[in-house]
Amino acid sequence: MPSKNSGSRFVHGDREIFRRLEFLPAHRRKSIQPVFDKPRDYVLLSLRQLAHNLGLDPSTLLRVLRTLGFRQFADFRAYLHERAVALATSIEAMDQRPQHSGLPGLIQSSVDCDLKNLKELRNSLDPEKVLSLAKRIWSARRIVILAGDMTVSLGSYLAYTHSMLGFNVVTASTPGEMIHRTRPLNRQDVVIAITFGRGLIHTVEALRQASQKGAHCAGISDSYLSPIVSLCKDFFVTPTDRISFANSYASAMAFINALLVAVANLKRQAIYDRLQEVTEEQRTGARFYTGEQNSKKNRDLS
Repeated sequence: MPSKNSGSRFVHGDREIFRRLEFLPAHRRKSIQPVFDKPRDYVLLSLRQLAHNLGLDPSTLLRVLRTLGFRQFADFRAYLHERAVALATSIEAMDQRPQHSGLPGLIQSSVDCDLKNLKELRNSLDPEKVLSLAKRIWSARRIVILAGDMTVSLGSYLAYTHSMLGFNVVTASTPGEMIHRTRPLNRQDVVIAITFGRGLIHTVEALRQASQKGAHCAGISDSYLSPIVSLCKDFFVTPTDRISFANSYASAMAFINALLVAVANLKRQAIYDRLQEVTEEQRTGARFYTGEQNSKKNRDLS
């Protein structure tokens, strides 16, 4: 599990590692390449086990890893974990062996996996960083949330709840929306990008444009190897481990809720004032179902 500081080891992502890989002798590069291609197959192996699988002496493997920039084998294993997360596919997730057998066991294992993700978030999340982002949100002229593909649901929830609090917030989920909505941004604006695994290219490029415009960029992903790390002033890891074909967003939702708590309580009285109309509408608004209204409609139809 990544620690609060584990991201500092991978600040350059894969680029520097692969640059150094190119300078290895061809036979050494060929022998270690499978580890980078299929990290999930090797991430749990010890130094001796990995060396044996690759046909190398343990001391030789360690020298190769140090040439690639890893100070010790533990650093390389942490990197492999991040790379396995970034490259995970739907089939690989379903091929995992759950702790419990049978369909009821699979259901229980899925919930257990979500609980593990939540525990990892709880252990790694820095509340001060969340507060820092919340302060930025309060001072922002505009908030743009970049969320495409399956993360649209997370982006919509984040935008909807901030709009309840009166913030000027918009979402962008398509390539065109992302480019157009980040083009006019400046230092007064905040952009929050949500993308997992290898990252969606239009999310990454829109965030890059926002960063170049001077906007304060924050990111939510499941790996420190995410391509958005280098573009973000605030970056948060929310694990997505699962046994389903689809990502688990339990920890991402927990993070969003933690951010909402920070935003709402930084200026509690102001939020109370803003929520007065919201509360009144929740109590008496016509869009909410009431038994009395339903009975009247049924009588009118009869």
